[in-house]
Amino acid sequence: MIKKVKYILFFIGLSCNLWSETIIDNPKDLYAVELSIYDGPSSLLLDWKMSGDILPKKINIYRKSSPNDDFDLIESIQGKDNSSNRYLDLNCKNLIRYFYYVEVIDENNNVYKSDNLRPSFGSIIQTMKKEVVNYKNKLSLFKSIIEKSLTKYNPSINKEILDALINLIFEDTVNKDSWLENFPIYLINDVTPIIEEENNYFGSEILSDFRDYEQLYRNQFLLTPREWNFEINMMYKEARNNWFEMKDSFQDYVEIIDDLPSVIILGSENKKGEHSIIDLLIVDHSELDQKSIELYHNDDFIEVDISSYKTSNRVFQQSIPESWKFSKLKIDGVEVDEIEFFEDKKVIKTLNKDIVPYENDFSLKSSKEYSDVWLNEIYWDASSGLLSLEVAGIYNGSRSFIISLDGEELWVLDFNASFDVMYADSTFSIEPPGIENHILEYNIIEEGNSRVLEMFKLSPNKDINNHRFPDGQTWTNSKQNTFGSKNIDNKSTMDASLIPEIFVLYQNYPNPFNSNTRISFDLLQDAILSLYVTDATGRIKTIFSDNEFYNSGKYNFDWNAESFSTGVYFFTINAEVEGYLPILFSRKMIYLK
Repeated sequence: MIKKVKYILFFIGLSCNLWSETIIDNPKDLYAVELSIYDGPSSLLLDWKMSGDILPKKINIYRKSSPNDDFDLIESIQGKDNSSNRYLDLNCKNLIRYFYYVEVIDENNNVYKSDNLRPSFGSIIQTMKKEVVNYKNKLSLFKSIIEKSLTKYNPSINKEILDALINLIFEDTVNKDSWLENFPIYLINDVTPIIEEENNYFGSEILSDFRDYEQLYRNQFLLTPREWNFEINMMYKEARNNWFEMKDSFQDYVEIIDDLPSVIILGSENKKGEHSIIDLLIVDHSELDQKSIELYHNDDFIEVDISSYKTSNRVFQQSIPESWKFSKLKIDGVEVDEIEFFEDKKVIKTLNKDIVPYENDFSLKSSKEYSDVWLNEIYWDASSGLLSLEVAGIYNGSRSFIISLDGEELWVLDFNASFDVMYADSTFSIEPPGIENHILEYNIIEEGNSRVLEMFKLSPNKDINNHRFPDGQTWTNSKQNTFGSKNIDNKSTMDASLIPEIFVLYQNYPNPFNSNTRISFDLLQDAILSLYVTDATGRIKTIFSDNEFYNSGKYNFDWNAESFSTGVYFFTINAEVEGYLPILFSRKMIYLK
């Protein structure tokens, strides 16, 4: 009996000794590191978590291939590299189970471990799939899956069309401008059947494909299963939404192209001391047969030979005498476009009549780069040198704007942050240019770097009377200015007695709102109706109705703004009753997350 007690005491003592050694080895927290292993076809992904107050100096990773073996150190991560909590073990063999534990050493040399007595484990997945492709990133993989889906329904799809569609699908925002700037015009007829057909390229089979690919690629991108499902679903949702935005905006794109002349000017380049160059774009080659194309400067002209350009959407260059200050494009004697030359500069002319600096290529652009503050009105009296400017926008304080003249600061814009559109105007007395022109530039400054958004030439013999209509949009010639206030349509100033009572537009509810709000109105007469939401700059974000017939009655539309940034938005109704001018009315709403 006494012997038995001794043995018991011996084992208790031994256990205590072992326990005390573990505590000393890991003084603060036993097994403070939580380790998970994720299987793959050719790798095992280690993911560990620990308390946020542990600041690692070094991370050691241990592995063994048998429960009875000792652990071997396979990786030691030090210095700046220890910020990650992921490790991909690529040195693994099939049919072998691997056991792991992680050891974290902090700045004070305290040691924290994952469980090394009951270690985490994993093994290589056996798969019948083809060899794994090394995609650069998740986006490359996603594009590949969508490409297969598009090809499945259109086996004979042109590779150029396919690539262009894939790039469009993954644009940040998709609208008619996206088509204009990113899709080759000469392929418009070939892509029309694909866009107009009803096949759903973004059905559940795409997500099913990604589930099949998860085992193959999840580890490659250092993702846990939960992260994989979340990111893939987000990418799928974005791509699917963009696809339907593409379908919805395609007809607008077609109509813009149809309204363009057969040839347009893309931009110009002045090479001081040599010659100037005009870049032209063939919009529709079929319409150019037997037509004369000329570039004019006053009474001088140059015939343009396009016979060597057999397909549309091809940019070609025409040399121009250096003495030319501008050029007009004529087709069969009819003026269709014009461009000015900026000394020693290369510029692009947008469809909205903006002049912007050349960037990477002479591609068709709809408008200038978006900016939350913009140049809204410009009036230049060439004879007196009087220059009046108005800027407008919503200033958030994150960047600054400067208007410069001939490279020197003219007006440093000073706004206070606001949710509402603000207007500021100023007038400058400038020495009228002699032979040379003044160059006016609108600059944005971000993180200390200045970039030109828009350019103007102040000529000694040409006045400028331009304002944007609506605010922030296309330049329009105007004999009157609205400095310090909103640019409005002259029709809105008509006698109120002539305006019929067509609708009652209620304030949205709730307002301010978080993500969702309801827009309601009573239509008092049958009418042709448009209803849309714009941001503070006038850019259309959502179209509920586009020139559609509605019977009189009460209507409600729900707007979800999750995919848009917070700020001020406007919902606008435009209704037309036979015999009257269209009636337009807007209300402001505030989106706060």
